Amino acid sequence: MNKSYKREFKEYYVTYSLIIAIVIIYILMANAGGSASYRNLILFGAKINPLIDSGQYWRLFTCVFIHGNFTHLFFNVYSLVVMGKFCENIFGHAKHLFIFVFSGVAGSYVSYLWSPYISIGASGAIFGLLGAIVAYGWNKKIFWRSGLITNLLLVLGINLFLGLASTGIDNYAHLGGLLAGILLGLLFRLIHH
Repeated sequence: MNKSYKREFKEYYVTYSLIIAIVIIYILMANAGGSASYRNLILFGAKINPLIDSGQYWRLFTCVFIHGNFTHLFFNVYSLVVMGKFCENIFGHAKHLFIFVFSGVAGSYVSYLWSPYISIGASGAIFGLLGAIVAYGWNKKIFWRSGLITNLLLVLGINLFLGLASTGIDNYAHLGGLLAGILLGLLFRLIHH
């Protein structure tokens, strides 16, 4: 690993550690037969409501790290690189990790409350990162002048539209994660002032 890569990893180690965990879990699951296997979904910790009802609450967290296919993995990893680096830069390592985990679990919980379907993926957590950045930077001129808020709102709008227009996407997890991220962004904005 050369010096520029080491510096990049050190600066954004939470983002890259999350990505490494997601990719490792994807590889392990793919080698075990992939997400088409209901047994694998159970084994790796997907959000399965009857199992959560029986006390397996940890599934609200573990489902965030599971992805159904390479396209699902690719888009979430790409989004995590972009949003994660922004978030880690703005909030620091610990708050960035907290936003990711809290938004991911909140998204899973909203999905658990409102959707009977199995759910996997980091999208809710990533929506949380996006929501936190927008809420935190909403009243900061530099965020508007740079075009960051406008671009993030556009990304958010497109993703919400695609989620609603497509089948097989857990919009409840997206919305739950987004709302959690917005709340945390507002909270951190109040704390910093």
